[in-house]
Amino acid sequence: MIWPRIIGQDRVKHLLLSAMRKGKLPHAYLFVGNDGVGKDAVALELARVLHCEKGGEEACNECPSCVKVDSMQHPDVKLVVALPVGKGEKADDQPLEKLSPDEIRLVQEQFKLKAENPYCRITIPKATIIKINSIRDIRRESALSTYSRRKRVILISRADEMGDAAANTLLKTLEEPGGNTMLILTTSHRGALASTIISRCQVVQFDPLTETDICAALVDRNGVERGQASLVARLAHGSYSKALELLQDDVTVQRQQVVAFVRAALGSSVVAITDVVEELCATKDRDVLVRFLNLVLMWFRDALVLAQGGQVINLDQQDDIKRFVSRFSQADLIKTLADVERAIFLVERNVYINLVMLHLAVQLRSNILPYMISRQAEAAQS
Repeated sequence: MIWPRIIGQDRVKHLLLSAMRKGKLPHAYLFVGNDGVGKDAVALELARVLHCEKGGEEACNECPSCVKVDSMQHPDVKLVVALPVGKGEKADDQPLEKLSPDEIRLVQEQFKLKAENPYCRITIPKATIIKINSIRDIRRESALSTYSRRKRVILISRADEMGDAAANTLLKTLEEPGGNTMLILTTSHRGALASTIISRCQVVQFDPLTETDICAALVDRNGVERGQASLVARLAHGSYSKALELLQDDVTVQRQQVVAFVRAALGSSVVAITDVVEELCATKDRDVLVRFLNLVLMWFRDALVLAQGGQVINLDQQDDIKRFVSRFSQADLIKTLADVERAIFLVERNVYINLVMLHLAVQLRSNILPYMISRQAEAAQS
């Protein structure tokens, strides 16, 4: 198996190896695919291989260069992510220069986690955009000679998080690439990137991971019992990162909470839905709530798929979903999915979570019971 650290993605691995063999690696790649399918992991593995002192198609994992890349300490391998904006920070400051000691410590902790597990999603409080000074730093480095005399690899993770100024600065770098620098941009939202940036990169599409690949990885890498691994792999929707997140919670309990939330939203008791929301938001843990909302999203996707004659993911809840589809055949499931995705976006952007969940409950009721609500409104007016 080539590049054993990478889960699946055999087509992508062969494509990159072919370019290496022919000496035709481009100056910029854009890796596109869903969250958690290995875009960052493949980029870092490619960097390891390019810098391995043994010079083969596999990294040896032993030479000083491999060790440095593994620990995110290699001077010619750089990771760029969204960072907080420091107090009084200016565009010409170094990316970390104006951050507080606590903020720098959090950044370092997240980079350490990424080094240990390249499938880890970096999460830094108040880091909402990739700053222009991070991109200017890339532009300066691209003009310099490399330390190792090998190709410098700069990974811009979740490149769609660049602000307009940062994107415009990156475009200049893409138009005038350094001869020994390769940029790798990754994104789950290709449409959020400017077409001018996309056109200057070689685009590589990543596939969702198979349930078999995710299950095997959970068993081999995480020591998960095969039965649980199979369930989590089915719920992970092709994403190893999502599977790891699901393992952090009691998936069975959360899936029961999904049904309780939907029932409360469709019920007539304001007290009931308020109680459910307060229970869900009690820990104030946004990551847990996002994982819960992803399960809600998956449940309603199953309802839509089942209504169209397809196969559901939540096989053990298929009877409940069938009853829902039969009873609420007029439900607007497309809008429901959009509303849940919007709720996830708001939770991730630090909006008050109780308000987000209560508003979502109102939206679900409106989408699923439109005729009942209409009749109630008419009765109230008469």
